[in-house]
Amino acid sequence: MIYNKNSLPKESKILNPKMEIEGMSWAIFWEDEGLPNPSYNLTRAFIYVTHYRTCIIVGDLSKISDYGPKYFNKFLYKLAKFYFPDWIGFTESRCSYNPDLANRILRIQKVAEWRVNKMFDSEI
Repeated sequence: MIYNKNSLPKESKILNPKMEIEGMSWAIFWEDEGLPNPSYNLTRAFIYVTHYRTCIIVGDLSKISDYGPKYFNKFLYKLAKFYFPDWIGFTESRCSYNPDLANRILRIQKVAEWRVNKMFDSEI
């Protein structure tokens, strides 16, 4: 992370950025956050960061998938906040409990879970 310090966007250039879900952790991220493919290089570490942030937004950790130890996710979240303090992904609106957004995230995750199960069920 230190090599990429402050390299992520600090403000959005998109009026209504689209929220997306990362396929393995089910963490959410917005298209304007500079994480084009959360599975590679710098952005790989941000899977844990966005997963922890998703837990914060949803507010109820029991409703979120248990990808990785929560302590590790929280540690990486704090580390990322140290190295990328002005990153748009750390704005208060994207890092605090929000019941409307939480419901939307939980619905998106439920659909993602259904799709995964359907894919595996059709393979058998």
